[in-house]
Amino acid sequence: MRTRQFTARAARRGATLVLAALLMIAMLGMVAFAVDCGYMSLVRGQLQVAADSAAMAAAQVMGSSQSNPVQTAKDFAAYHVAGGRNVSLQNSDVEYGVWNPNSQTFTPSSSVGNALRISAKLDAAHGGQAPLFFGRAFGLTGFDGQAQAIAMGNPRDICFVVDLSGSMNNDTEPGWAPSAMTSMNASYGTIANSMMQQVFTDFNYGSYPGTTQWVGQPLGVTQNNNAYTNLTANGGPLTAGTIASTYRILSTDSEATRKTKAYKWIIDTQIASIMPNARPTPNSSTNLGYWSVYLDYILPSVSNGRGTLPPSQSSYRIDSLDNPCTVSYPSATTALPQSFRNKIGYSTYVQFMMDFGRDQRPDGSTYTPLSIQSSYCPYHSETTAGGVFSFPPSEQPTHAARRSIIAAIQQVKSKNSMISDSTQGDWVSIVTFDSVAGTVLKQSLTSNYDAAMTACTTLQAVGDTQLSTATETGLIAAQNHIKPASQGGSGRENTQKVVVLLTDGMANLKTSSNTTVGNYRTAHPNANFYGGTSSTDYASDAAIMQTGAMQGSNWQVFAVALGLGADYSFMDRMARMGDTADDDGQAPRTSGDPSAYEAELTAIFQDIISNPKVRLVQ
Repeated sequence: MRTRQFTARAARRGATLVLAALLMIAMLGMVAFAVDCGYMSLVRGQLQVAADSAAMAAAQVMGSSQSNPVQTAKDFAAYHVAGGRNVSLQNSDVEYGVWNPNSQTFTPSSSVGNALRISAKLDAAHGGQAPLFFGRAFGLTGFDGQAQAIAMGNPRDICFVVDLSGSMNNDTEPGWAPSAMTSMNASYGTIANSMMQQVFTDFNYGSYPGTTQWVGQPLGVTQNNNAYTNLTANGGPLTAGTIASTYRILSTDSEATRKTKAYKWIIDTQIASIMPNARPTPNSSTNLGYWSVYLDYILPSVSNGRGTLPPSQSSYRIDSLDNPCTVSYPSATTALPQSFRNKIGYSTYVQFMMDFGRDQRPDGSTYTPLSIQSSYCPYHSETTAGGVFSFPPSEQPTHAARRSIIAAIQQVKSKNSMISDSTQGDWVSIVTFDSVAGTVLKQSLTSNYDAAMTACTTLQAVGDTQLSTATETGLIAAQNHIKPASQGGSGRENTQKVVVLLTDGMANLKTSSNTTVGNYRTAHPNANFYGGTSSTDYASDAAIMQTGAMQGSNWQVFAVALGLGADYSFMDRMARMGDTADDDGQAPRTSGDPSAYEAELTAIFQDIISNPKVRLVQ
């Protein structure tokens, strides 16, 4: 009886021990499973961090060559460890595509879109599975791990701010610029002659510099500053009986009458002969007022016993109107334009047109043929990075700005070609400035890149009759246009804001008061401010102030110099304040050669466009 009881108790104890053992094994298995699950979760987390890092880094350079983002993704993934080894990506793990934020979907593409998808993996194709610690007991030595990340380049609202002040055709002012450029740098002489020849070709004026004659030269007038005085004197060439009565000077004629007769003769006889392709047609019957201003422009005032001659001259002279521009070319002197006084020819006529620009009318009613507002303005076709466009005459450096902006917009167009939803792509706009009242929204924000390119073709500088470089005003107009609609602008919400300023850097006007600029300088001390009290210092610091304010709002502001006489001190200050300067603290440099501008500025814009701000979207 006792034996049976003992045996039963032993059996129960054995069963309990077995059950306990089984429970222990089960618990150990659960712990092992939990450990492996935790480890698997850790590895996947490590892979996710690697994928996120690689996606963000690669997306920042996805506007460059396709190989660069792939290598960048590989490099950044390899900085991370998952499952005990460095994460390794294959080319196929980096996918270009388009992210649609509305549907939250990624569509792969063969070329650059607006996003990149990175797949970070641990599997047989990527160096083997992630090992398991306890899974081996159950025949499981490892597991496949994978994580994906999608990074998108923020859409950009871009505004090109273009200087169209009077100095923006300085490089093609034949009365002084070619000589000033040559003295500044011998190699510039060839560049200057090339630029001038292009202008002459655009106007159909033949070979630069063309023929010039002294006033009255066909009648044997002495070739000096008294040419007009001698031409109109009693007993002078215009008193001869062989001269038509319309032009013949009588001893009883007043100085005003002598001027009218002499100017008519010069217009109908000399200008018409020397400049047959000049417009409006040199004809005193129809265009006396216009051509009289040209003659006033080239003739010096000479005082003698007859008074100051010619009488009642226009105040616009070839050796005034900022000729030469010593801000751009400090070594140039008034002797350069003065050497062209009394000279009739295409060279002085081109100088005349450049000085009056697109907006000034010499006689109060007639624009020069340089201006797009003149019916005589000659257009010519050129092949550009964005296609074939028709341009007015190639005044420099404005013409370089036209072509360069077209090249930049073509870059934007190319980078956005795969994005079907235009609201998720880059938009561009163009603001031009000259005087404070002369700021123009040339092209509002648009994804119609072809329309924006066309808008560039007719950019022209204003005349030199007044100060006209209101750089701060142009920057304010750009800021007001592309800022978000919630702030009163026309820009989109949550987009990257980019401002590209193209100028020669000669700021001399502003919108803000001196007090406002001074207070800002005091509140935001910065070595980039000039800090002086001259009008130019305040005008320059006002532009720098606006740049600092935009950069403080995480906008990007790029300063791109144009023209052989560009003020790089100002441009570098702008770039440093806008946090877009290079490692040497400088704004982008160009050779100043318009024949190379397009390639040089395209490279600059390529760098701007190829480095978007990015964010993870998945």
